[in-house]
Amino acid sequence: MSKRLLLGGVLVGLAFVGMIDSSYVGLSSLQGFVVPCEIAGGCEQVLNSPYSRISGVSIAWIGFVFYGWVTTCAILTVFGFPRWLQFSLGANIPAFAFTLYLLYVQAFVLRAFCDYCLLSALLVTLILGFHLFAKPWKSAS
Repeated sequence: MSKRLLLGGVLVGLAFVGMIDSSYVGLSSLQGFVVPCEIAGGCEQVLNSPYSRISGVSIAWIGFVFYGWVTTCAILTVFGFPRWLQFSLGANIPAFAFTLYLLYVQAFVLRAFCDYCLLSALLVTLILGFHLFAKPWKSAS
């Protein structure tokens, strides 16, 4: 298996999990459904806080767009366009910064954590780590 296929495949997998996570939270928000929170226990408080929306739109949908972009860039890489991962990294850096902000809000403002938000934070961090340590855009062949 070529490095390009491996790199693209891992990113597609991580981003696909992120798309499922963010779409579940986003759809639940639209329907007014309270998502179960088995581990952290603060999903309802976090997802109903004023920090969970930007101009009335659930930030889960912003996450969905981000994960969709990463998926698109990774698929293009698999099909022979490795430089598209630079565009994925370009989106991942501000996504990581926003993730840190949201973790701060959960920890110090709301004093509550959401399982789905923590999963998304983990995925954004893994995707960034993958970009930085694998440097796929330099030698994906």
